[in-house]
Amino acid sequence: MNLRHLAYFAVVAEELHFRRSAERLGITQAPLSLAIQALETELGARLFHRTRRTVALTEAGHALFDDARGILSRVEMAKENVWQTVSGQVGRLRVGFTNSSSLSPFFPRLIHAYRTQRPGVQITLRELSSLQQIESLDTRELDVGLLRLPPEAPASVHELVLTPLFEEALLLAVHAGHRLAKKRAVCIADLRGEPFIAYPRQAGVALFTQMLALCEKRGFTPEVVQEAQQASTLIGLTATGLGVALVPASLRAIAVPGVVFRELSDDDTTTTLYIAHRRGDANSRAQQFAELAATVQ
Repeated sequence: MNLRHLAYFAVVAEELHFRRSAERLGITQAPLSLAIQALETELGARLFHRTRRTVALTEAGHALFDDARGILSRVEMAKENVWQTVSGQVGRLRVGFTNSSSLSPFFPRLIHAYRTQRPGVQITLRELSSLQQIESLDTRELDVGLLRLPPEAPASVHELVLTPLFEEALLLAVHAGHRLAKKRAVCIADLRGEPFIAYPRQAGVALFTQMLALCEKRGFTPEVVQEAQQASTLIGLTATGLGVALVPASLRAIAVPGVVFRELSDDDTTTTLYIAHRRGDANSRAQQFAELAATVQ
């Protein structure tokens, strides 16, 4: 059934006057009459009783009018749904984030701002290491990621649009009674021979590989005596005096008695948080989320 003919029929059924219906539709009466005739021929039933003075619906016309309104309403709803999806107003968005990035004040501000602007979008948050996020973006299990770039990133990272959001300093987390706690600032070379608490090597955490690279640049390999999957666990273990840890400044938010944070004087001890999404992705929600992230402070 031709939707245009059905729409013409619905207008005539409402107006019960061909001239007014044609004016409302912005056409002349001739094509309107032809459209109604074509619809009647297709259905094998008369839809209107027409005289010189009056137009009235037949029984078949009444039956079609009830269905036509529902059909045309659903067509408009379908158009609206497509528009909302294309414009990023509805749908789903799968966002990856690292454990440490969730502790930055930036993270809750971004998520709250997006949910406020796009209440119709179902947002799913997944805590993953930076390397896991890169892999999940490649396999389309994520739409967008908040991550740090490992020094040796996989080749698939070149298929991503990476936008730097902010840079933060790395700090030394150390027991309050440690010799380095007495210094205002520490350099990486001061950590030679110190036991380290760190994220697991195999977890794909960019901060681990950065720590390794920083130490090796100074001619030593850090001795990791204890691993921790979570940032809070890492800080908590530092309080035991088992070792020292290099952490982003946002982890200062984890206040644990007995742990102090010291600045690093080296000029290469910063870490950058990026927002990443697939290059050329048709998902407008990912692009909008990335654009919003660049404006949130």
